Amino acid sequence: MNRLSPSVRYSFLLFFFLLTACGPLQETVNPYNENFKCRARDDAGECIDTPTAYKKARYPEPASGEEVEPATGITREIQDNRYRLVAGLLQEGKKPLLQPPKILRVLLLPYKGEGDELFMSRYVYVKIEDSKWILTDLSEE
Repeated sequence: MNRLSPSVRYSFLLFFFLLTACGPLQETVNPYNENFKCRARDDAGECIDTPTAYKKARYPEPASGEEVEPATGITREIQDNRYRLVAGLLQEGKKPLLQPPKILRVLLLPYKGEGDELFMSRYVYVKIEDSKWILTDLSEE
């Protein structure tokens, strides 16, 4: 009878071990219970697992029978009114604008304080200038 070489035997043994160890390996890698059971009331929302909830929130599906259109009816009219208002403001000669404040971000590197205290690196934000109105007829002091 022809005997198998030790490397072939160990290969078969390793293959068999990997097949039988897949179940316990999954429990070791992911120890959380994967049997999803919803115990919420019907009026408390939809009972779905986390990956499905993420997909539904990230990529919402249109309701059945509805076609996704950019804007129709009242929504279209509201958008047109907003565009006309913005276009009118842009065509005016002088527009009041609010200049945002100037903020300086300073990085404090780690240093040793009194009593051998260690202060780690952090950012400090300092307001250099307040916000102000520009392109107006008002002279502010």
